[in-house]
Amino acid sequence: MSASGAPVENRRRRAQQGTRPGETMVDGHGPTGGREPGPTQDLRFAAPAAQASQAPPPYGYGPYVPASAPKAPSNPQATASLVLGIVSLVLSLLFLPAVIGVVLGIVGLVRSGRTDPPTGRGAAITGITLSVVGAGLGVLLATTASAALSDLARTIAEESATTAPGSGSGSAERPDGGGPVLDPEDYVQVDAKQWESIVKDPVLAEGRAVVVFAEVVRFDSSTGTDRFLAVAGVDQPGGLFELQSSSVFVGDDTLLDGVETGDVLQVRAEVTGSLELETQLGGVSTVPVLTIAQLEDVGLADLSKDFTVGEGESDSLGILVVPVTVTNSGGRTFTYTAEIVAQSKDGKRSYGTGTVFIEHMKAGQREKVDVDIFADVPADVVYRVQGTARYIE
Repeated sequence: MSASGAPVENRRRRAQQGTRPGETMVDGHGPTGGREPGPTQDLRFAAPAAQASQAPPPYGYGPYVPASAPKAPSNPQATASLVLGIVSLVLSLLFLPAVIGVVLGIVGLVRSGRTDPPTGRGAAITGITLSVVGAGLGVLLATTASAALSDLARTIAEESATTAPGSGSGSAERPDGGGPVLDPEDYVQVDAKQWESIVKDPVLAEGRAVVVFAEVVRFDSSTGTDRFLAVAGVDQPGGLFELQSSSVFVGDDTLLDGVETGDVLQVRAEVTGSLELETQLGGVSTVPVLTIAQLEDVGLADLSKDFTVGEGESDSLGILVVPVTVTNSGGRTFTYTAEIVAQSKDGKRSYGTGTVFIEHMKAGQREKVDVDIFADVPADVVYRVQGTARYIE
């Protein structure tokens, strides 16, 4: 080939390879333009660049929204069992929440095995466990309280032996051998303040002859046949738990014959000492000991006698207004409650009721209130008092 043909051939080769004079090829991938070849990039697996925006969906169709997950199954029995288990721990002596908690826990446990995935199994097991523990704790507390009461009665029988009266005709005698106690007519009815001082310091009150009311709390083989534990006070109670001062009463066997736990007695007795008794909380309480001269089973007071009901009249709105007068027959401040019932003469039909509620009634105080009864009544209606109660303030 001639010298002039070589340049022409070279130019033809460069045109085919896409290079210019001064450029070289690198691995057959193109010219470098006289520069050092840079690193090559493998684009065989490169993803296409994300587009700035997507095309709108076809007409009549909205964007795709994934379906929501199915709702997890619930187990309300398991949850209720857990709640009742917690309640049974707090209210251990009320066994009903514990029993219901165990039953619902078992139902919840069975139901949890029928769901996929199991739901409420842990709550059901926890509820059953807490309910069982609560029931066991209630049994333990009840047993402990019963044992404490038995120990209290045993203490009375043992420690008050020095106050035992003499045997004989049924009249109590002084523990110091000083002969019979005072004549029953010499015993005086004390007021609330005087009784409070006796309870506070029985030793200082020794020899006082008093008339009090006593509700027998314990009188059995653990106390002996010549003494009983009672709560006492100056008022004949109108309901249970109205009397609050623990006391020990001592008397001859024949005098106490027929007395039973739960009796409400009016007692003429002499303060003859004191006794230290252990409380359920582990402390010690000093209570008065009284030797009985005379007693009478009087029962609960009829509080309806403290209520006087007048004639009812309808007001301008047609409401029946019944005047009621309440008298506090007790020796302390009470709150009185009752229901006034409008009835037929034969008592077979009730037309309506109204409520009496009076607070802070002092001893001997009389209070008049108007009771509203929302009912139409005949002219021969009669009014009766029922559901009477009073509470110590």
